[in-house]
Amino acid sequence: MLTEEQLLSFSQELKQINSSQTFPEESSFQLFLDSAVTLLENESPAYRPLNKDGLSGGLLDFSESKVPVIIVPDIHGRADFLLKLMDSKIRSESTVLQDLNAGNVIVVCVGDAVHGELRAYERWQKSFIDWQNNVYAGPSMQEEMKENIAVWQIIIKLKNQFPQVFHFLKGNHENVTNETGHGNHSFRKFVNEGQMCCDFIRQVYGDAVLHLIDLWEKKLPLCAVFSSFAVSHAEPFDVYNKKEVINSNCDDFSYVAEGLTWTRNDEVFDLTCKKNLKKLNSRAKGSGVLWFGGHRPVKDAKYKLRQDGSYLQLHNPEEMNVAYVVPGLKFNPDKDIIEL
Repeated sequence: MLTEEQLLSFSQELKQINSSQTFPEESSFQLFLDSAVTLLENESPAYRPLNKDGLSGGLLDFSESKVPVIIVPDIHGRADFLLKLMDSKIRSESTVLQDLNAGNVIVVCVGDAVHGELRAYERWQKSFIDWQNNVYAGPSMQEEMKENIAVWQIIIKLKNQFPQVFHFLKGNHENVTNETGHGNHSFRKFVNEGQMCCDFIRQVYGDAVLHLIDLWEKKLPLCAVFSSFAVSHAEPFDVYNKKEVINSNCDDFSYVAEGLTWTRNDEVFDLTCKKNLKKLNSRAKGSGVLWFGGHRPVKDAKYKLRQDGSYLQLHNPEEMNVAYVVPGLKFNPDKDIIEL
């Protein structure tokens, strides 16, 4: 636990990352990423059961925890979203950063750290013209990647400092190599964002850094379960047992990773949320919202309910909203989704 002075210094360090006009130096960035991978591989089995390879699995199991949870939707390069959250007081006299330090709250981010969305549309168009001319690190792409790398750094620093209470789940944008396979699909939305980011990292930092980011993404958990609800990046496509979710970050269970990160709206024809929660926590009791995710944008609203109200989409890219959930208490979206 940090002292008040150390916590203030840590907070300032996070803000300096966001305000920096330079990229991290290659060798220090490699060491930083390597330590992040090591941490994710070796989390405590008390809350992250081991997969079949003997490493931290794809499930965060907090089914016995009564600590309040803050669920953070897709970030997409918005480092200011994370920083604003850390400075906010949410149902507490302390800031979220102070509550993390004291172990009084658990923060679960649903994934998608990178790739600016509609706010970055013009920047992507300019970057795409450069990319078509084999200019992979032009001014527009540097602006995009400064945001993305700042978000990676802030997430990893928060995770390193508060490993038991700060968690970032894998989303479909956690695919720096732009591969198709291992539960991933190559990504493009406005232009060819996935390959453009991959080419930038390869040119500016080289294959070693690209490999470490790829490793970090593949070591991320994919689902968090609590006593009365669960969280994943996307709406669960199918029903998975506990063993499958624990092994979802292993290659031969990649169908689970895909099913928790890529599900489209109206693609699910079964009440997968209720059934999955029961599979992950047989003692789970609750009604109303049972599963939280992001992935698909919600327009002109704070949230969208699916699966007879058991699944809540929490991702409005034009707002900074989080869900405050207390295990065992019924969640009220109209009161418990908080705009920062």
